[in-house]
Amino acid sequence: MNKEPADKNKILILRKKIDSIDKKLILLLSKRFKNVEEIGRIKKANSLEVEDIKREKEIEKRIKKNEKYTREILEVYRTIFKESKKLQK
Repeated sequence: MNKEPADKNKILILRKKIDSIDKKLILLLSKRFKNVEEIGRIKKANSLEVEDIKREKEIEKRIKKNEKYTREILEVYRTIFKESKKLQK
């Protein structure tokens, strides 16, 4: 018995779910980066350092409480931190 059509259908359904999640992630990341830019303006006006290691560690600590995909989520956030610093400069 060939399950290929059913498997392909399941893949399509899962991809639609992923597309919906991606749409939300894009919106949330855009909002996050908008706030990051505002923080950058405030830091610049007050001669504060762009990099805030303490803040990054606080976020990483919250992520590590996640029971699953911790390593993967940390990797994504490290990229977010890097891009956030670029926006604040």
